[in-house]
Amino acid sequence: MTILSRRCLLKSTALLAAAAAGPAWAQGAYPDRPIKLLVPFPAGALTDSLGRLVAERLRPVLGQPFVVENRPGAGTLLGAGQVAKSPPDGYQLMIATTTTLALSPAMFPSPPATAADFIGVGMIGSVTLMLVTRPDMKVRNLQELVAAMRAEPGRMNYASPGNGTMHHVLMEMIKAQEKLSATHVPYQGSMPALGDVMTGRVDFMFLDAVAAMPQIQAAKVNVIAVAAARRWMALPDVATVAETYPLIDVQAWQSIAAPRATPAAIVERLNLEWNRQLELPEVRAQLLRMGVDAMPMSVAALNALIARDEQRLGALVRSIGLKPS
Repeated sequence: MTILSRRCLLKSTALLAAAAAGPAWAQGAYPDRPIKLLVPFPAGALTDSLGRLVAERLRPVLGQPFVVENRPGAGTLLGAGQVAKSPPDGYQLMIATTTTLALSPAMFPSPPATAADFIGVGMIGSVTLMLVTRPDMKVRNLQELVAAMRAEPGRMNYASPGNGTMHHVLMEMIKAQEKLSATHVPYQGSMPALGDVMTGRVDFMFLDAVAAMPQIQAAKVNVIAVAAARRWMALPDVATVAETYPLIDVQAWQSIAAPRATPAAIVERLNLEWNRQLELPEVRAQLLRMGVDAMPMSVAALNALIARDEQRLGALVRSIGLKPS
């Protein structure tokens, strides 16, 4: 064998070995710069808190800063559209809720983003929502609220953190099933909506547990039901929505997502690191205090859940006839 042919053989062997090993990001080069984490809700309340928790827990294990950006609007799809158009290199992630990936896209004839634009990276968990009323409202449970709405059709109003959010859809499901009339008042996030419930300008709303509990404990709002798979440990006497209306058994969740074409090795790395965090007792306890049950999932299982909920909840939104405000 000549020297030239031997060099060619060695070069070819090296190239084949490099190809088998995968690109640089598969060999530990990722990440080598700060990662942006977009929250498609305003600062405050649950989704923002979860975004900051994800950033706090992944920063040390990945060795890079996380820059959290809040970009609300268009039923969370304004921020989602920004992430969908970003380079699929693992440096732009998003806190992706049921609203973003399953509910809001069904309201728009041409949505700025859909579940098809993303790949689920890691499940955070299922979310407990609480049905709260203004402090002077004399109803003790969901049945009594329904009776009050039926007695005075159209007189009551209710808030949500935005059109097409799970908070909105849950109440519309109850209204549709029970043939009720009440006016929806959408807000840009939970906190301004909560303020108007506390002052009595709005009658009731579904609210994330992390925002609701301090006001419940301070008697600034009343809690009459929880939307969750089971009763919440901090409020064992408060019934779930499904106990009263078994057909209304939908669950909100929060996850981490990336642009669809993000390399599989990066997605798997992020999934592994986040699932490790979810196994830590202190992280699970912190999530429970926010009303979130930790749900570690593989990439395949998470994306199967997203696909299922996009289909069934999207169909629900269209059947109710929800439109963007």
